[in-house]
Amino acid sequence: MAGKQNLQSISIRPYIPKDYPSIRRILEEGGLYYDEMDNENRLKEKVTRDPQSILVAIEASRIIGTVSIMEDGRMAFIFRLGVQMEQKGSGVGTRLLQEAETILHERGYNEVHILVDENNPELQKYYEQRGYERGHMYCWMSKEF
Repeated sequence: MAGKQNLQSISIRPYIPKDYPSIRRILEEGGLYYDEMDNENRLKEKVTRDPQSILVAIEASRIIGTVSIMEDGRMAFIFRLGVQMEQKGSGVGTRLLQEAETILHERGYNEVHILVDENNPELQKYYEQRGYERGHMYCWMSKEF
């Protein structure tokens, strides 16, 4: 596991299309990959509209984490925060979270939302320790066209 002292060697930058295989692998490892939302074309469209909407963490030329932001003008969301398994607990996820929060704050948002699996109390605690509060419980619903 990477130690917190290694955080100086980690850089965060916007996603570029050649990052896709690494991002997909990280999302799949974390159980976050959903083809309809995370396929290569969707991510390319997303960063074409907003180059800062997907960020990647890099250490020694390797992508080790990612996070996405989404906004609709009224509300801002952080989602798809994923880190390579061997990097869990190293602080990489927190760096990505902070960078995403900074971008959204600079864009004028004073609040950010994140969806967290209700069956994952450890992850809920992670976000609570970073100032997030439990909101209303909703059921995610979808409809295909």
